[in-house]
Amino acid sequence: MNKEFLKGIQARERVVTLNKIRHTDSLIIKNYKDSIVPNLQVALDTTEVELVKYYKLYDESQQKVCFYKKGFFASLALVVLLIIFN
Repeated sequence: MNKEFLKGIQARERVVTLNKIRHTDSLIIKNYKDSIVPNLQVALDTTEVELVKYYKLYDESQQKVCFYKKGFFASLALVVLLIIFN
């Protein structure tokens, strides 16, 4: 009977210890989640701003390339016309 009583006490101690561990883990997870989610949102906002900036730079460079291509073909056409009519 004494062994059974000791086993019951040990089981209750384990339950109390496991409940303390579970409570501590839930607090740690809550703190971790509260600190990660705002940082994630800030990182997403920063990334969005960077993407918009790089897209504008890309668009400007594409417009310059298109302008130079048109200028090249226009000057080529003028040279060909000068050669033909001279």
